[in-house]
Amino acid sequence: MTVSWMVKVVNDWWRERGGDAESFSEASRVFGRWIHSMSYGSCFMLREEVEKYLESRGASAGLTVRALGLFCGAMDVELEYDEQVYELLKEALDHVAKTNESEILRSHARALMELIATAERLKSSILCSG
Repeated sequence: MTVSWMVKVVNDWWRERGGDAESFSEASRVFGRWIHSMSYGSCFMLREEVEKYLESRGASAGLTVRALGLFCGAMDVELEYDEQVYELLKEALDHVAKTNESEILRSHARALMELIATAERLKSSILCSG
């Protein structure tokens, strides 16, 4: 079982073009990383690491709750575009990517950083589904 993230405007663009493998590849060429998936276990472990980092940084409770919304688990969630939340998430994920002992978590952190950067550049929300 997996959790998946998609940059909403790219997902809409892809679907408008038929939602097939060819338009999927084109979306990746045009926009960069716009989709990523990982297991529930990895999602929950990454969420825990991000939460620890945000707490150690002294992030406000409101910002922390909004940022942790990215890790939806088994629910379908739309994380609305918020520059402050996206920057905080990229900072926390960068920390995990540089310091975590698990290569798998480091890899997922880097991938989500790229996805968030794409969403930020396009001023798009991020869809999360489990």
